[in-house]
Amino acid sequence: MTGAVRRIVLTPDSARTVQHTAAEADDGAETGGILLGRVDRDGSAHVRHAGTPGPAAIRAPDYFLRDLAHARLLADAAFRADGSIWIGEWHTHLRSDAVPSPLDVHTYLTLLSDPVLAFDVVIAIVVGPLFPTSTAATRATGWACTAAGLAAVPIESEHPLIPNRNPVT
Repeated sequence: MTGAVRRIVLTPDSARTVQHTAAEADDGAETGGILLGRVDRDGSAHVRHAGTPGPAAIRAPDYFLRDLAHARLLADAAFRADGSIWIGEWHTHLRSDAVPSPLDVHTYLTLLSDPVLAFDVVIAIVVGPLFPTSTAATRATGWACTAAGLAAVPIESEHPLIPNRNPVT
């Protein structure tokens, strides 16, 4: 995975997983999962599979931590199915815009610095309310995090349930 990521392309199945999992989490706690696919040299991050939080995930109103054992099982299955690898994560924000928080950025930088993971870029999708006071309408924003910084990138999908495909500027 090298080069600048200029767009995130979601398969219909991965877009449905993100949207349905986010919509089902109506208990006042954030949710999320991993993103599996590939990053091409042309700057396209192809998300073939999106994970769910898993039974041991930690979910709070302003915090989410994936179930690592569940994520590993999903990653292994995706790799066996089509060679997809872990390229990032997605999660919801309930009370703030769909912009990574300082804690989110810290998590992405931690992933980047892990020599076992060997990430050059971490892809992130944040699903948040259109306005910090509203949870009725949501939008998803895409992000690419490298050692050089964080950049908003557009999300493309044939699935209509990702309402806002444009990054926050």
